[in-house]
Amino acid sequence: MKKLFKFLKILLGLLLSLALLVVLYVNLHPTFGGSPNADSMAKIKQSPYFDGEHFQNLVKTEASTIRVEGDKADKWRLLQNFISPPKGKNPELVHTQKLKAKAIKNGEFIWLGHSTVLFKTDETTIITDPVFNNASPVPFTIEPFAMSNTPTIEDLPFIDIVLISHDHYDHLDYKAIQQLNAKVGHFYVPLGVKAHLLHWGVAATKVSEYDWYEETTANNIRLVFLPSRHFSGRGIWNHRQTLWGSWAVIAPQLKVYFSGDGGYSPEFAHIGQRVGGFDMAFIEDGAYNKRWKDVHMFPEQSAQAGIDVRAKVILPIHWGKFDLSTHQWTEPVRRIKAALNQHNKTVSDGEKIRLATPRIGETFGLTQFPQGEWWTEKTSQP
Repeated sequence: MKKLFKFLKILLGLLLSLALLVVLYVNLHPTFGGSPNADSMAKIKQSPYFDGEHFQNLVKTEASTIRVEGDKADKWRLLQNFISPPKGKNPELVHTQKLKAKAIKNGEFIWLGHSTVLFKTDETTIITDPVFNNASPVPFTIEPFAMSNTPTIEDLPFIDIVLISHDHYDHLDYKAIQQLNAKVGHFYVPLGVKAHLLHWGVAATKVSEYDWYEETTANNIRLVFLPSRHFSGRGIWNHRQTLWGSWAVIAPQLKVYFSGDGGYSPEFAHIGQRVGGFDMAFIEDGAYNKRWKDVHMFPEQSAQAGIDVRAKVILPIHWGKFDLSTHQWTEPVRRIKAALNQHNKTVSDGEKIRLATPRIGETFGLTQFPQGEWWTEKTSQP
């Protein structure tokens, strides 16, 4: 009995020590970000979408869909899928193109994987959700897939505008923000997210934060922050205390929509009516699952979102770089392509929507863009 009691004391001590280490890590490591200052909190409290404790979606979004539902066996299968992915679920090597971002011209785009897109219009270079490292606060977890040519921050030109959709780790990269800071003109972020950037050393004068439907003008380009159906948070206790959303970029020579993350909702049609008719739409297409259907779209819904916002061309994003769900890595692009093909059979030529399928790192324009199935190839292109 004494030995058992001693063992239990040691075990309890170890568990308490582990809990203390976790608390210290969450509270002290900079990757978790900062807390809003008085000015930011005043803006947050004035938002009609903030209930005093949390930001709310425009349509009912069950909190349970954010958590993993199902019986124990179902949860175990989900965990097993990440710990030991089935053969063929993830690529051994993603065949990408060597990045030539410093040579980017007006009207050109480069997908850098997941939700990171670099593009240029009216002599202004813009990037969305720049992520270049692992998508997790825990080192060596949710690492990017191996690539034949890995994009790096050193390869990027000076960036006039950085657009952030929300503060999840696969969209807001602490290390990347610090490395990019010296070559960025200005960061545009949702309410509450400014605190993270200030905590990481970005000057307050270089960061502006916005509520839904607020907008600004930079370099003669209109930037409109718009809703999405999602959630936020970088720590254990701060879910939905910063805002999330999507962006419209309306320039004299180009009109772009960036969906950020989110489940399907009628808001896409509202956005289409209000500011729609986009030359290009970067639409979330990946990391979906029935368990979180309210906060991530299935590919068929992603296609419909592009239709709703009245996009001429859809660039599917949020796939091809990280393993964030149970589906096979190329399933999102294959399914959205099938959905758009079906849609295009039922409409006139003027209503058809084209799908851009560039490799990661490939430069392309609006008039000529890749539409091939490069993910089926065994070898990379020269």
